[in-house]
Amino acid sequence: MSGEDLLHNYEKLLERLYARVPRKISGTERFEVPRVSIIHQGSHTIIRNFREIALRLRRDPQILLRYLLKELAAAGNYDDESGIARINIRVSSKSLNTLIDRFVKTYVICPTCGRPDTRIVKRGRTWILVCEACGAEQPVKPI
Repeated sequence: MSGEDLLHNYEKLLERLYARVPRKISGTERFEVPRVSIIHQGSHTIIRNFREIALRLRRDPQILLRYLLKELAAAGNYDDESGIARINIRVSSKSLNTLIDRFVKTYVICPTCGRPDTRIVKRGRTWILVCEACGAEQPVKPI
């Protein structure tokens, strides 16, 4: 076999190999959390795009609301039909955005690879953040 034939076979094998290897997702895609859209009604705060935020984070709206209410030391509820959350105190959008960013850092973003492709699993009394991208598991503080 000549050197030219070997090179041709080598390039053919390389093409076949690259066709079988899955494409790596580029790190250029950016995960952005929507900013809250609120309305103040007296001493109540209504988050109009609450369902959209929870869907983008891939979390149950009840878990996200429970976290916000716990951090704000307030009462509130979530209307599943309309997708809005009502908090029984007056809160600024800046404070809510800060709390949601903190929630994302703790309960959504994988601490190992930094990807948002995670889910929360409850094993006994322990809550575990499981990354679907890298397979890492990290215990998190219960909500």
